[in-house]
Amino acid sequence: MWTTALLSATFSFLYQYADMVTLLLLSAAGLTIIFGMMGIINMAHGELMLIGAYSASVAYYAGVPLAVAILVGALMSGIFGIILERLVIRRFYGQLLSSLVVTWGLSLVLSQGFLVIVGPSVRSLPTPFGNFTLGGYTYSYYRLAMLSIAALIVFGVWTLFRVTRFGVEARATIEKPEIARALGVHVDRIYMLTFGLGSALAGIAGGLFALQAPIEPTFGQHYTPIAFITVVVGGEDMIGGLIGSALSLAGIGTLFTSQFNILIGYLAILSAAFVLIRFRPGGVSELLDLIRRSRFRDKTGEQS
Repeated sequence: MWTTALLSATFSFLYQYADMVTLLLLSAAGLTIIFGMMGIINMAHGELMLIGAYSASVAYYAGVPLAVAILVGALMSGIFGIILERLVIRRFYGQLLSSLVVTWGLSLVLSQGFLVIVGPSVRSLPTPFGNFTLGGYTYSYYRLAMLSIAALIVFGVWTLFRVTRFGVEARATIEKPEIARALGVHVDRIYMLTFGLGSALAGIAGGLFALQAPIEPTFGQHYTPIAFITVVVGGEDMIGGLIGSALSLAGIGTLFTSQFNILIGYLAILSAAFVLIRFRPGGVSELLDLIRRSRFRDKTGEQS
């Protein structure tokens, strides 16, 4: 009897942990490009997710298959992000405080505009795949599938920026724009496409989350803070830092949520982020770098 209860409790904890990892990865994937690579504090990140969720809902109820509707949401967010970059964001590269204020204003305009034009809510999307029961508790297959989707998105972003020509040009542009321009890279186009990509990833996240949450004007505002915490804790290593940050913060959040409640879990994540940044300003990326250097010294010492 106690073995069954233990297995049930263990699975419940792992399920909650996977769900939290998914939340952090999906909500932060687009922001890690826009903020981590481009240096733009995009407070309108949640509204880009809202656009993706709303567009996916409209497409689905117009007869488009659910998976395609989510991609439609990503496309609409990406297009909106490109327009936003051309009209506004391009004027604030390298200006962290100015970008924060401007995008915060855009966030207010978009959320209130959504309320005025669309209304307080739109039709929610159905959750696919159904549920299963284990140990007296009911779990969603969809939430497990989301973890796989999040992993594929992160791997796709890593491949794009590490393997492709666009990725090489994007990294060169972000690090040394003048040198990249001198070498023939179309810097303005790279900025535009990179911001559009980050926006599209936000749209995908919005569409995916819309299958388990109501679509309302404040939809994206629930995800923006946790996305920023994840990206800041991740540090300079865009993908490695994001993964390390999501895995560690999710562990802390799940532990405290399971013992207390979700509010305490979020407070624990915030506290852990403060402590880590206080003692390791470089975040998880700095810790990973220290581990790599330590292993290299150990190997060098053994060889000598």
